[in-house]
Amino acid sequence: MRYVLFDLDDTLYTNDTGLFKELGTRLVYWVSQQLHISPEESAVLRREYFQAYGTMMRGLLLHHPEVSVDAYLDYVHDIDVSRYIAPNPALDDLLSRLPVPKAVFTNSIANWAERILQQLGVRHHFTHVIDVRAVDYQCKPHPHAFERALEILGTPASDCVMVDDQVSYLRGAVAAGMRTVLVHPGAQAVDGIDYAVDTILDIEPILQQWLNS
Repeated sequence: MRYVLFDLDDTLYTNDTGLFKELGTRLVYWVSQQLHISPEESAVLRREYFQAYGTMMRGLLLHHPEVSVDAYLDYVHDIDVSRYIAPNPALDDLLSRLPVPKAVFTNSIANWAERILQQLGVRHHFTHVIDVRAVDYQCKPHPHAFERALEILGTPASDCVMVDDQVSYLRGAVAAGMRTVLVHPGAQAVDGIDYAVDTILDIEPILQQWLNS
């Protein structure tokens, strides 16, 4: 195992912080303003595009060339994350005990990831932050997103583990040839996913097992 790739949102921290709620509010507002639709219609569009493409951004890119995806990404992520996220010493300790290079692979933007990782107190553990811009505005679970991430890391998929909270994203990792861990309360390993755990702090025995094999 040469690399562990960690998703960011709802994996390294959870959405019970309230941060997702503000991000979602900003997303719905921006899209309603730019597309001249009601907030209710914007919320429906958000769900449809997430189910079809994995992110709202991808739906906008494919169906609404009249709007600026970069403006969208910058606006919805312009949030003071320190109001929602505190340092996580337990996560810091866990990452310290894993003697393998680590990267963040997120469908959001690098600036957002950097601020959250700094706030959690774990930025120093990661060699790379791979965001949606780095993978040519594709996103998990699209094969190109995984191909570009592996190119950036310079390692084959068979030497990587993907840790994520979304089954659909992990299906993309499985298809790419990675080992996978699903992080979600009460989740079960399905669709070729190797393991499922309730929280990020539960992954250590699995990764240590792979490291020692």
